Amino acid sequence: MTPMSSDGDVARLAVQCEQLLGPTDSWTPPEGYPDGLALCIIDAVWSMGVRYGGVRRVVRRYRGLRADEGADPGVDGARDLIIAIERTGGSDAFSAAMDNKHRTSTRSGILKAEAVLLCARALVAAGMESAADFRGAVEPMTSAAERAWRAVPGQGSGISWRYARLLAGVQEVKPDRMITRFVARAIGRTPTPNEAADLVTAVAAGLNVDLRGLDHRIWRFQSGRG
Repeated sequence: MTPMSSDGDVARLAVQCEQLLGPTDSWTPPEGYPDGLALCIIDAVWSMGVRYGGVRRVVRRYRGLRADEGADPGVDGARDLIIAIERTGGSDAFSAAMDNKHRTSTRSGILKAEAVLLCARALVAAGMESAADFRGAVEPMTSAAERAWRAVPGQGSGISWRYARLLAGVQEVKPDRMITRFVARAIGRTPTPNEAADLVTAVAAGLNVDLRGLDHRIWRFQSGRG
């Protein structure tokens, strides 16, 4: 846990979870993409700072693109994603094919399509080509891959890295603004993303619940999805 956190913060967050999130058996993890690392990368990178409905549309378009090519997008790995982007003509053309030209930031950000390509290349370079590779990676491979991922413009916070791992089935937290707002309400101050992730992780361990399920339940509650 970060130096600012305390056992009291964990206890307060645990109480809030039990009071607001309903029965623990309703804290189910997201479906994710346990066999499709390409979809994990697309979803994680494209979801930063936007409404999730647009991300779903990009995922659907990628699925359609790959199905039209006779492939199964549900099992695409990182190398398959790289090839698919390059075959469309590169990042600009891939953005057009996805009908989404969002950038990683409004000021001099790169296309999210380019960030997706760079993140996929980072994983391949680290020896992680499939979702199973991603789940099973150990140090120092994991640290090397994370450093390369976070070096991609717009990914420096590590939130998209954590989210990609979560979508692949790793016990992880995506400490986005929904999670940090929920944690802030419990502890009375705004945590950093890493602190929020550490606190949610500690609560999941203390309550003996699935971490991915708790993360997803908090996100749904805080975003007004019940």
